Amino acid sequence: MIFELPNDIGAIEKAVEHAVACCAHARLDRRRLLFNFRVGLTEAISNAMLYGNRNEPGGRVRVELHVRPGEVRASVCDQGRGFDPDRVPDPRLPANLLRPDGRGVFLMRALMDEVHFNPEGNAVTLVLRGPAGDRGAASRHDIRLPGHDADDDVTRILAATIARSAELARQAETTRADLEAALEANRRMREEMAREHASREMQLAHDLQLKLLPPIPRMKGVEAAARVVPAASVGGDFYQVIQLSGGRVGVMIGDVSGHGFPAALIMALVMSAATIYAEEGRAPAAVLEYLNRAIGDELESTEMYLSLCYCVLAPGRSGIAYSNTGHPHAFVVQADGTARRLFATDPPMGIGPTPYGQSNMRWRPGEDLLLLFTDGLSDTLARSRRSTGEERVLDAVAANRHRPVSEILDTLFEMSRDAIPSIPADDRTAVILRTS
Repeated sequence: MIFELPNDIGAIEKAVEHAVACCAHARLDRRRLLFNFRVGLTEAISNAMLYGNRNEPGGRVRVELHVRPGEVRASVCDQGRGFDPDRVPDPRLPANLLRPDGRGVFLMRALMDEVHFNPEGNAVTLVLRGPAGDRGAASRHDIRLPGHDADDDVTRILAATIARSAELARQAETTRADLEAALEANRRMREEMAREHASREMQLAHDLQLKLLPPIPRMKGVEAAARVVPAASVGGDFYQVIQLSGGRVGVMIGDVSGHGFPAALIMALVMSAATIYAEEGRAPAAVLEYLNRAIGDELESTEMYLSLCYCVLAPGRSGIAYSNTGHPHAFVVQADGTARRLFATDPPMGIGPTPYGQSNMRWRPGEDLLLLFTDGLSDTLARSRRSTGEERVLDAVAANRHRPVSEILDTLFEMSRDAIPSIPADDRTAVILRTS
């Protein structure tokens, strides 16, 4: 399949989604296809537009896609004079971390199984394979953190993409004051260009952050739905629904203090680290111990903290094991509508000491709902006092408890969308799960 794109960053998202959809019959690992291939192809097309075609409106980018069982091959070609990929700055060096050039080439090479540039340097071919084509490729290229130097580098570069967006936004504000002394027509033109550039970068950062939130896996006997709505372009709320061995499921929700770019960076680190240790099937308290070792220094240096609740349960089993570091909005909603809170086992991460505790609660498969949400959702619905927001969430879930969990989730976010909050806006996140 071959298609051409205009030199417009706004066309990248739709083109990449179309390419990912066309790769379904390759039967690759879904997480690698949805993240590694999507990010790698996005970087290749972005580089072709911004650097190859030098952002010229009349430029074109050609994408050629070859899909076969076990392998996806994408070639991206621009109309520029090319470059030497071996001479781009190494983004892993501290001096280059926030530079705009170099990150794309690094991410492509880190996320794909093969990356080839043509001799002219104006075309790149990306190859992603499944286990049959390259055994061990998934463990080598999946995004993981920390303890693996290459994966640490990938996560830092992804975080630098978000940080770069914040820098551009600040530069745009600084430039605005300097331009006021220029001619009015020139001032308006340059101001508009600065705003547009910053807006595009922030939108790319927002889209990248949402793609870090993995799709909810389809599991026998498990019905789950989740959603994040950031208050700013990026935020610090996140969730994880992780398929574990033995038919179990891990459910995690977290809320990094504050919101915006600093919270988003911590969120990216936590999600990467949590996926590694949770998938090993560790108990909730052990997973939190690992997370604290992975991000404790970062929380201390930024003076931020993290409330987090991690639950493990299984279809047909009558109990939930959980650890809760100061996350207040974690409940089991019973068949009669009564809400039982999963009380905190420890203070928020970044404040309290370790080791972390663990607790258990009775669970009735087919009857109970697991409900986890952040205070951004309940605060949006609050009226006379803050606690009324939580009460409204619980009442809505109880009233709709027999409906599919996706419909219950829609109801909560429709309520928050239509509400007039009395408390400043924060990120809104919720996870609802039922087992049979």
